[in-house]
Amino acid sequence: MPAVSIIMNIRNGAATLCEAIHSALTQTFPDWELIVWDDCSTDSSADIVRSYTDPRIRYFLAPRKTSLGQARQAAINQAQGEWLAFLDQDDVWLPHKLEQQMVLANSSAVGLVYGRTLAFDSKGCQRDYDTFHEFAPLPEGNILAELVGCGCFVAMVSAMLRRSAVLEAGGIPDHIHIAPDYFLYLAVCRSYEARAVQSVVCRYRLHAGSMTQIYRRQSIQESVRIIGGGRELVTREVYERRRTRLSTALAVEEMRDRETFLDGVRRLLREGSPLWLAGRPFAHLWRRLRRLVLRPYWRSTEGS
Repeated sequence: MPAVSIIMNIRNGAATLCEAIHSALTQTFPDWELIVWDDCSTDSSADIVRSYTDPRIRYFLAPRKTSLGQARQAAINQAQGEWLAFLDQDDVWLPHKLEQQMVLANSSAVGLVYGRTLAFDSKGCQRDYDTFHEFAPLPEGNILAELVGCGCFVAMVSAMLRRSAVLEAGGIPDHIHIAPDYFLYLAVCRSYEARAVQSVVCRYRLHAGSMTQIYRRQSIQESVRIIGGGRELVTREVYERRRTRLSTALAVEEMRDRETFLDGVRRLLREGSPLWLAGRPFAHLWRRLRRLVLRPYWRSTEGS
């Protein structure tokens, strides 16, 4: 049994797949298996995976197309490792990612180990993936209130989950299609603590074709349902504040579509916060100004 099962879900990822697989092969921690679950790709993804001869790589072709949540669970079902790590077809791990995280995984009380993630785009721009903790240490211990109050600030590419904890939680249910990462974090962190590598351990690729961008409305809707399942775990104030902000974001997405524009307006007035929405441009401007004046935490940990 390997210590870590790396879960890689792919669908037509040929353009970036080699870079992702290479970042797994160059890990300084060698005790892993790579579960590649191909969700019926029509490009050369399968040929790319088969070109690698490393016996730790295991390729599976899905019998039919499914949602991301179902594909994640299908890949998890094939895993044998004590820990589950996640590496998507368009993301990249740094060489010491697993080694640094496994140092923090030696307590049975820990169910989630993650690390700082650097988001980057094709123009060479880069920033901290987690804007909530861009200038502060990543939270550790009981992070449930942070996960509900801030949202899904843990990038899936940075996360390692104890496989037994995922099994205890029942895995990913069929109704979770777009945000299985957020669901699993809340499910595992109900019973386990989190640990974090404060330096950058991976890179998350920003592009218009990402599922987060394509299915943004559905992702927000799922997040509303997910936090509803954990509202008894946090204060009413934390829950209501997060739900209001998600409802506002969902209203904005609805207003982008002519057919659902009026539904969005009604949602904004009934469930959302026009005042919070009006303040978003100023919040983004303030964030940019802070980056000019202050040194982001990830820069202070470069080389560590």
